[in-house]
Amino acid sequence: MKPNMRERLGRRSSIAGGSSPLTGTAAMASAAVWFASCGALLTVAAVALPHPGEVDEPGLAVVAGVLATMALAALAGPHRLPRWLFHVGCLLGSAGASAAIYLWGGGSYYGALGYLWPALYAFQFFSLRAALLQVGALGAMFAAVLLVRDPDSAAVAAWVATVGTLVSGGVAVSLRRDRVAGLISQLSDAARRDPLTHMLNRRGFEEMFDLEVERARRTELSLSVIVVDIDRFKQINDRFGHAAGDAALRDVGASILDSKRSWDSAARIGGDEFAILAPDADEHGAYILAERMRSALQASFEKAGPAPLTASIGIVTYPVHGQTPGALLQAADRALYAAKRLGRNRTVISSAEVPGILARAPRVREEPQVGLATLLNLAEALDVRDSGSTTHCQRVGRYAELIARELGLPPQAVERVRIAGILHDVGCVGVPDELFSKEGPLSEEELHRVRSHPETGARMLETTEFGDIGEWIQFHHERPDGTGYPAHRAAGDVPLEAAILGVADAYEAMTAKRSYRAALDPYAASDELRRGAGRQFDERVVEALLRVV
Repeated sequence: MKPNMRERLGRRSSIAGGSSPLTGTAAMASAAVWFASCGALLTVAAVALPHPGEVDEPGLAVVAGVLATMALAALAGPHRLPRWLFHVGCLLGSAGASAAIYLWGGGSYYGALGYLWPALYAFQFFSLRAALLQVGALGAMFAAVLLVRDPDSAAVAAWVATVGTLVSGGVAVSLRRDRVAGLISQLSDAARRDPLTHMLNRRGFEEMFDLEVERARRTELSLSVIVVDIDRFKQINDRFGHAAGDAALRDVGASILDSKRSWDSAARIGGDEFAILAPDADEHGAYILAERMRSALQASFEKAGPAPLTASIGIVTYPVHGQTPGALLQAADRALYAAKRLGRNRTVISSAEVPGILARAPRVREEPQVGLATLLNLAEALDVRDSGSTTHCQRVGRYAELIARELGLPPQAVERVRIAGILHDVGCVGVPDELFSKEGPLSEEELHRVRSHPETGARMLETTEFGDIGEWIQFHHERPDGTGYPAHRAAGDVPLEAAILGVADAYEAMTAKRSYRAALDPYAASDELRRGAGRQFDERVVEALLRVV
């Protein structure tokens, strides 16, 4: 079970036991200095002023010295003192007041006013239960003094009046303290919340970001940052007005909050830009989470929005892409912009090749750039036709990327393999719809048409800057034993990148739910890949995939 946010940040759940400005150790030490100093000065003043002859002046001087020493100790190390020591100090304050009453002598009970300081201190800084225990100890000390000095009915009345007043007044102080602390917490929370979406605002996000980076550094666990930007949001405001734009932002925020994990932190950090802090999530986990958010957002606006709305997403992970919040956000922005350049409505993980994509963008001829974006959109449209969602091609691209990295391919090659994974079935545009929905076996002619899609995809990529990807797509259904298609190539004649696409495609197909069968769990799918390694799948590629999933 994942910890809640207070536990994650090391905070105490009790207001009284936390580290708020009202009850933190600095405030406790400051109050201890004040109360102990006042007690010492009042004791000295009582000795200096005219007083009954039976007063034990040396004894009171010792009490004043002890209180002064306590004040100096609290003043010297307010941030180094453990909290339990303040409880002990409060008991010593009560003991000092009791000693002063005893040493004063006579039948006067004015010394009982000295109990006011430790009682107020306890109810202000300790939990109600701990404060009542302190007053209980105080009452026992006072009773012991009265029994020794003045065991009469007046002493009983004095004890009841003193302890009763301290308890009733102290409880009122404790309740008022909790109310004030609650109001401060509400105001602090409001200052960190976006009033439109009720998510964290930029300030709240930055504070939480600093805390999560520090936690990730301390625990050596990963932390992913997902930055979401709404595609062409300005068109919503221009076509439907700002009220509709605000409503759309609220819906986007609600969709993100519904899709994130309970321990993630979500924020609106700009006009139409959102960010999610995903603790304990590596690149792969963050990608799955981001794709869930993107798909849910797109589906919700297709059903009920004023217009179709999509999002582009950039992902970074600590410490892979940066070790400070600033560096991570810069990398996330670059990944987000790469997602925009690649056709929008997609997720891009920051990598070494992203700056290259952005640097090449102004120099690329407009036709190939538009052609690639068109093919990416077409691949997703075909995905919707064949499987009902865009997740298949995106997941194949992601698995292909993971395999390529594990095999040590250069960063630029890794990005091209990822794009090839997204486009691997783009040639299905040449396959009639009825063949994908046909019940029963396909005829030889129909099977030939279905198996022609790799070659069709390769031809479609010939005129783009990604022409080399076409060869990988053309041969991604070949097998090491030579029984694949379309060219019946055997091991050694199939490009490594094509073998990567074949394994990524097979693993995604086995682990994805289809209308005609349930999804295999990752263990069963891994077993299937192992059984086919060397015959149906490239052994190196299978082992690489199994190491990263």
